[in-house]
Amino acid sequence: MRTGHSKLMALLLIAILTLAACGRQPTGSPGSEYGGGAITEPTAAPGATQPSTGDELQVDRSRLSRELRFFNWTDYIDPSILEDFEKEYGVKVIVDLFDANEDMLAKVRAGRSGYDIVTPSDYAVEIMWRDGLIAKLDKSLLPNLKYIDPNLLNKYFDPGNVYSVPYMYGITGIAYNRSFFPNGVDSWAALFDTAQIEKYRGQFSMLDDERETPGAALKFLGYSLNETSPEALKKVQDLLIAQKPYLAGYNSSDVNRKLASGEYIIAHAWSGSALQARNGLGDEFSGNPEIAFVIPKEGGMIWMDNMVILADSPNAYTAHVFMNFLMRPDIAARNAEYIGYLSPNVEGIKLLPQEIIDLYNEGFAPDDEVMKRLEWAIRNDQTAAFTNLWTAVKGE
Repeated sequence: MRTGHSKLMALLLIAILTLAACGRQPTGSPGSEYGGGAITEPTAAPGATQPSTGDELQVDRSRLSRELRFFNWTDYIDPSILEDFEKEYGVKVIVDLFDANEDMLAKVRAGRSGYDIVTPSDYAVEIMWRDGLIAKLDKSLLPNLKYIDPNLLNKYFDPGNVYSVPYMYGITGIAYNRSFFPNGVDSWAALFDTAQIEKYRGQFSMLDDERETPGAALKFLGYSLNETSPEALKKVQDLLIAQKPYLAGYNSSDVNRKLASGEYIIAHAWSGSALQARNGLGDEFSGNPEIAFVIPKEGGMIWMDNMVILADSPNAYTAHVFMNFLMRPDIAARNAEYIGYLSPNVEGIKLLPQEIIDLYNEGFAPDDEVMKRLEWAIRNDQTAAFTNLWTAVKGE
């Protein structure tokens, strides 16, 4: 932590603790036992057993695989971290990308995906362990789990964190260019009211997600984003179909770039994607200082992405070492600074630069007031109706 900034950091930590209080705890549990599933012995990279730099894990280098396949969201890890992991352990991390949990689930369910680690969102973790797609974690190989805020553990989708550890979390709202909205934006009407969106037809997008976009429509209409009554979903379908001719498209992959370049002047966006549009993303693209982010007055979504190891991973030991590496505070801080999302790593937060803290305080992270307007997306038998709704809207 930089000196002289403890007050701002305290405010951020309070926001994080408040976030944790919003987690739902359903009945039932996969169990509280720890310990890993079968850890196979892959073809080993050379090297003797040595302690890892910066943590307490004694890494058996003879058990490390030469490669690790990481299935991750777009723009969701600092590339230099992958280079550092390879330098430290001799393991090359190969990253493939997905833009929606449903796309990831379809690929993993097919079997023999070849991936070792995946970063599903909260509800998708529960789907994966119930379907036997992910392995139980060996906590003895994850000593850096001690740096994760305990209030962000033991959430509704994985009681006891038997299968997952937090990676990043965020909120979903509206990113916009202040040059075009000098009075700011405070309502989902900026994306749904046809009288308003006519003015910027073809210059805005909604997330390509069957829960995010209907959820935003539900909030605009005054419902919970988990509402599944036929009456409410019919209103949502009509609203989204009416909006569709004005859209540039449904986009979850490069909203950050299009906001930064000015191709979009407003967009339905994740907070980290909005912060990337503001700051740029390393050597990938330059940021736009006019980009702002807001959770509308009607409310928005809160979510958390997590690291899991696939049940058919041939490199489970190496996957644990990589997960532990990502939870090292200095690595967690670098990653959060680069990708713009909110880190669950308490010690890592203390290492963030002041510029990032200032942006959090500007609205790219939730304060106490915003937290009251956020909901987690619940998945149950009734919410399967969103798949049919989204199919109908996309097919219109």
